Amino acid sequence: MKKSVVALALASALSSPVGVAQTLQHDNKNSTEVITVIGSPITLSTSETIAPLTNNQADFGDQLVTLPGLSIARNGPVTALIQYRGMFGPRVGVTIDGVNINGAGPNAMDSPLSHVLPEPGMTATLYRGITPVSAGIETTGGQLHIQSDAHNLFNYANVPNGNEFQGSVSASVVSPGSGQQYQGSGLFNTDNAFVSAAFIHQQRDERESGDGMLIPNAHYQRNGVKLRAGYEWGKHQVDISYQNLNTNESGTPALAMDIAFIDAAWYRFGYRYNQSDASYLTLSVFGNDNQHTMDNFSQRPLMMPAMARQNDTDSVAQGIDVTYVMPWQDGELTLGTNLLHNRNNSIITNPNNAAFFVNNFINTERDTASIFAQWNRDTERYLTTLGTRFTQIDMDADPVNSNMVMMNSAIATLVDNFNQSSQDETYNMLDIAATFQYRVSRNTHIVIGASQKNRAPTYFERYTSLPLGITGGMADGFNYIGNLDLDNETARQIELGIDVHTDKWTFSPRFFYQDVENYITGMPSTNMAANMVSTMMTGMAPFQWTNTDAVIKGIDVELHGQLTESVNVNAVASVQHGNRDDIDDALFRIAPEQLITTVSWQTSLGNAPLTMQLISELSGRQSHVSALQNEQITAGFGLIHINASWQILPELVVTTRLNNAFDKYYAPHTAGINRIMGSELPQGERVPGAGREWQLSMRYQF
Repeated sequence: MKKSVVALALASALSSPVGVAQTLQHDNKNSTEVITVIGSPITLSTSETIAPLTNNQADFGDQLVTLPGLSIARNGPVTALIQYRGMFGPRVGVTIDGVNINGAGPNAMDSPLSHVLPEPGMTATLYRGITPVSAGIETTGGQLHIQSDAHNLFNYANVPNGNEFQGSVSASVVSPGSGQQYQGSGLFNTDNAFVSAAFIHQQRDERESGDGMLIPNAHYQRNGVKLRAGYEWGKHQVDISYQNLNTNESGTPALAMDIAFIDAAWYRFGYRYNQSDASYLTLSVFGNDNQHTMDNFSQRPLMMPAMARQNDTDSVAQGIDVTYVMPWQDGELTLGTNLLHNRNNSIITNPNNAAFFVNNFINTERDTASIFAQWNRDTERYLTTLGTRFTQIDMDADPVNSNMVMMNSAIATLVDNFNQSSQDETYNMLDIAATFQYRVSRNTHIVIGASQKNRAPTYFERYTSLPLGITGGMADGFNYIGNLDLDNETARQIELGIDVHTDKWTFSPRFFYQDVENYITGMPSTNMAANMVSTMMTGMAPFQWTNTDAVIKGIDVELHGQLTESVNVNAVASVQHGNRDDIDDALFRIAPEQLITTVSWQTSLGNAPLTMQLISELSGRQSHVSALQNEQITAGFGLIHINASWQILPELVVTTRLNNAFDKYYAPHTAGINRIMGSELPQGERVPGAGREWQLSMRYQF
């Protein structure tokens, strides 16, 4: 397996704020290319320290932005949505420790990244380019696996100084805005078992833009705990995890409501049987349960009491994954099956009017059954991955209702038409993925890949019966209505790349072209009843989810090198261009071109290791915008960040960060549009990024 490793310290919150990096390497068991973001391990002595980086966002989305082709779309401080090569939101799969997260909020306030609670040894692995079928289901936009290293937890030899117990505590403060983060972890292990625990507390009052303006609703508060235990005997291994993360009042200025609370819990039982050195079986039983309340009155001004809205939502996910790996035809064959059940509910009320209600989503169900086969072969000259997956998704929902059906004939028509229609639908989808790497020489490799991937509609794309501002986090400001006639998306992608290695440098560009048949997006509604209701509520006609076609193409590039024995350079560039095929219009909220360059200098201060970093972040002007969705052009910008990490003692590390050192005012194109009235930022303006911020972090390991 060819791995490109970028040191970004995803787990800095609970271990060291210092990242680690590894050189490009080959694994003879797999030819799939992945990018791995690695949080610092329990002991710093095992890795080369090159990237002192702490999180400046509560949900750790900022830890991923230097991955090629990846950007973050943000509607608030805890609502990071991944965009990879122009594919957005539910098209990008995310698992946490093997658990598929089914968020309760239909606008992705509790996006998968908001469920991350780091622990020592946690990694985030993004499959670059063609995602293998074994990586997940519905991976039209790629797959990100965030997981702890169970092998490291089981391995007694990795415990520093031979101790059976180890732990760490750390704290970070950020100014301005009184940002605070405290975390701790503990691990007790023997030669065949372990028990670990981790906790985190995060809070912040506010953030300021580069011109000193208060960024609307940039506050948040979160607490979480994670427990894990494992035991192995002979050829068997058992691993059990449980996590609970509570988000209290947190702002989402790009959405119509803010977070009142999110109570999110997930669990997993894992089993592995090592039949031989080359054959093994894995079983994973998992689930998550989320309770989420949001409103438009407790954290933002409200025009009148009659307009108050509270949305109480909940979700459940339950799943089973089984995989068997064995040698076959001079390679490795992976066979697997996946079962997943998702259920969502949403009821909208007005606390000022006990009679008002909208039973918005009632027992919407999405049941997935999938099987796959994948073959990998690695020879002296070639690495090959071939795979296919068949998936069946069944969707259904219960009838909806509202008190307004007795007062508004258009609402009554929409409710009646929805309830009298068949909600049941089955989608049958075939995925195929192939990657081929040819080693032209020891230092030059050519990569070719092609795939066909599918995605069925989400529950809100099918079952939104009334025109509401529900977009899964797209947040374009329009109301949307569902479509029971939606077909599944089919994305066909080709990729061509080359890797050039020398003793000190690596250069890795990738060209990609993706054609998406039945791309699901919005079109102006022709439903007269929906148009009447939406115009009455907002003055604008709604959109309806519709199948169209789209093309996304571009290039992403990685460059890693060593200028001197103590100075390294890492650079990542990404360019993508997305267009609809049915009309001459751009896809909405596509990230512009971006170049992030990091220069790291290893030195010492007072005989203690010191790492300095200078980071340049350049983002281009985005003028290719969606006219249909009233998307505005954004200017480009350039930022400078400065980091320093000082390992004063083997057990004590101090990290400082100066973010946006020149206090630049900027607004990323992937940021949301402000929907809060009465703030310093006018409604309709893009939410700016933070100005100059100081951050100080300390970690003590014992």
